Amino acid sequence: MSKARPQRETVENLTYFVVQTFAAVKGSRTKISAEPAMEARDHDHAMRLFERYRPIRAGVVAFRRTGDPKTGDWEDGVILARHGLVSAEVDAMAAADDSEADSWDLGAADFKAA
Repeated sequence: MSKARPQRETVENLTYFVVQTFAAVKGSRTKISAEPAMEARDHDHAMRLFERYRPIRAGVVAFRRTGDPKTGDWEDGVILARHGLVSAEVDAMAAADDSEADSWDLGAADFKAA
């Protein structure tokens, strides 16, 4: 007589929270370099990291991404907060509050190199 194995619960979708910082390239006013991304535990942790790095980096973005790690199917990232100079890939992400990308337009005077 064989014992039936207990059925394991599987998580179909996981949400990752990530904070990506960007450093100014020395000698350039508009070039940036992506630093290693930081995984946050949850939304609040991502926002704390965002606030910590906002004044000391050329740019920072906090976002979330949901998907199924088993299949590799992931939704597009959703921006939680952004500030300063960020990569072009960030512009392709939707904002969590569904605001229009035009509301993010900043002029050169809005940026300060770290």
